[in-house]
Amino acid sequence: MSLYYPLRSKPMKGVAAFETISEDSTPSQAAVLLSLGEQLRGGNAPLLARAAAVGRKGNVAGEPEREFPVPKLRGTAGPVPYDESRARLKRLHGYAPRTRALAPADDWSRYARAYSACAQRLFDKPVVANAADLFALCLDHPKALARIAAAIASLPLSSRPAENLKVLVRGLKSEDALERAVAATGLARYSPAHPALRPLQRGKTATRERRRRETLMLVHGTWASDQAWYHAGGDFHTFIKGLRSDLYGLPDYFQWSGGWSDDARDAGAASLKAWVESRHEQGLDLMGHSHGANVMLKATMLGLNIGKAILLSCPVHVDKYFPNFANLTTPVRSVRVHADLVILADGGGQRFRHPDIQETVLPIWFDHSATHDPQVWQDNDIAHTIGL
Repeated sequence: MSLYYPLRSKPMKGVAAFETISEDSTPSQAAVLLSLGEQLRGGNAPLLARAAAVGRKGNVAGEPEREFPVPKLRGTAGPVPYDESRARLKRLHGYAPRTRALAPADDWSRYARAYSACAQRLFDKPVVANAADLFALCLDHPKALARIAAAIASLPLSSRPAENLKVLVRGLKSEDALERAVAATGLARYSPAHPALRPLQRGKTATRERRRRETLMLVHGTWASDQAWYHAGGDFHTFIKGLRSDLYGLPDYFQWSGGWSDDARDAGAASLKAWVESRHEQGLDLMGHSHGANVMLKATMLGLNIGKAILLSCPVHVDKYFPNFANLTTPVRSVRVHADLVILADGGGQRFRHPDIQETVLPIWFDHSATHDPQVWQDNDIAHTIGL
């Protein structure tokens, strides 16, 4: 869960999201920035084209536009010199972006005025140059989440991509889980071999132990192999154990590398299949978070038979990760939040659209980790909703 940004039941919509700078408004601002960045990369068209190529175009959906409207950019996307944005921001808004991340205290009021005015200009006239100016200004933003989102969004336009990557590398060191997750996803998407990502990719299943039969297991997502929530003693594991006493909890629990790549997820799926089959646990119920859910789906495509498949905040890439329903005993259950920032940074779809995948969209916006928070489960009666 995010340390800095409270869970929101409603987003701040449109240009109103940019009228204040606070922990409440920043996630909405980050979602706008990431959505604009996806437009520069072709919007949903590439995702839908890949889905159509395998006959699944109708099985992926985004956030309804009425729920979270974002300006539709016009003009050709291409490099926009940073110095041009600096000059326009000074001429139009009286603020010159700095070469370091944080706006200093004596520039704060000037920055806040420029920030609101720059956003208004973009919403009034949604052209690429105005988006580039807002991105440049957001790289000075006092909140790291907005700086990270701007760094990811502006990479197609940036004339200095190395500076963008530095913002993302700094984001990996944040104390806030949401900032770290968005930064890591953006960095992996555009620089998958970056050395700053190596410490995040671990995961090695312990030696098999003799045990009684258990019939439910949690599968971690990207970058999460060393996090505690999904194995014995972790907060989510403890919560689910109270609902399902058959939850697996011995030291040889399944792990995969947690790397952000197709190869890492394919290897994770093969390892999951081998883990289940070596323990004669075909029919095991699985609950996976983020790309851990896609590891589960890929494993069914490799022939793994499981019982229930419960997906938590799963990025939708139906061309690569889709249930083999012949290897499942019940419909797939998917639990997610609105406009998940990590999924926006990932470039995946926000939702599945298929009669045998039952979507539960929580009244929560932006937070990727909310779906494995015990309090969120209690407040929204998720276990009852999905028939856990």
